[in-house]
Amino acid sequence: MENFPSVLESIKDLNKRQIDGVLNLAHKLKNRSDTRFSFPNKTPIIATSFLENSTRTKHSFEIAISKLGCTYIDFDAETSSLKKGETLKQTLLTLNDQGVDLCVIRTSVSNQLSEFKEQPPIKIINGGDGTNEHPTQALLDVFTLIENNISLEGKVFCIAGDNIHSRVGHSLIELLPQFGAKVLLFGPKEYLPNITTDKNITITHSRDEVLEKADILYLLRIQTERHGNLKSIENYSEQYGFTLKMIEALNKKLPVLHPGPANIGVEICEELINSKYYLGHEQVRNSIYLRMALVQSMLQNGAKNIGFEENTFFKF
Repeated sequence: MENFPSVLESIKDLNKRQIDGVLNLAHKLKNRSDTRFSFPNKTPIIATSFLENSTRTKHSFEIAISKLGCTYIDFDAETSSLKKGETLKQTLLTLNDQGVDLCVIRTSVSNQLSEFKEQPPIKIINGGDGTNEHPTQALLDVFTLIENNISLEGKVFCIAGDNIHSRVGHSLIELLPQFGAKVLLFGPKEYLPNITTDKNITITHSRDEVLEKADILYLLRIQTERHGNLKSIENYSEQYGFTLKMIEALNKKLPVLHPGPANIGVEICEELINSKYYLGHEQVRNSIYLRMALVQSMLQNGAKNIGFEENTFFKF
């Protein structure tokens, strides 16, 4: 896609035209999912480097890369020169020199990828960085709603749970207003921002208010690995969890999404996961096509400033 960023770190790196283009392309790819792709010059080589644990994101990118007909490399940081003190930038430059066209990176360090935007060592897609953002997850969430004919215009989209540590939550906050949605953040006060001046965002600690106002419910797990002094979550479900019975009692159809992994019995019950209201399984299925669209857009962006700067080479 023309003028697509070479480093996709944040939703803010995309304009609305590019977002719509990716969503439209994902829809087309979904409807011709058995099509094999060919590239005119060479078969692209794409690596994933997950410096933090992942199941859904890593595997869906791997499947997406395979469906596009690209060569896939699973870069193992644990056995790489990163363990010898090499910087991430030098590692990415090495991958570029070896012919790798694009690297999908997950890191536990927030904003680590922002340093690469001015002079990208390689094309990069953020697979989730610390507590900063997870743009591909947010895009596939919106794609899933669109595929289910659920409009976001004028709707209240409630993000419930550990909002301050959720990178996908932060990406959704950037993405949803572009589709006309209002964002309602819900959870214990220690899991929510202290204050917001954004007119598109409101905060509540009341589950009853969520059930009354929300048009779409997006549940987050408590990220125990990111909390310093974590209070017990044993009683979390009593005030902040959601059950199928609660949803069925409403005089409306309330779609429920979850980026996974879900902590069953904490923020969500198993009966709700197995119900008609839950779109989590569709999110996983749609992740393949959305990430195919992102990879294809990234490969076709025509970037010229990848790798070493020209003045770093010897002149003969």
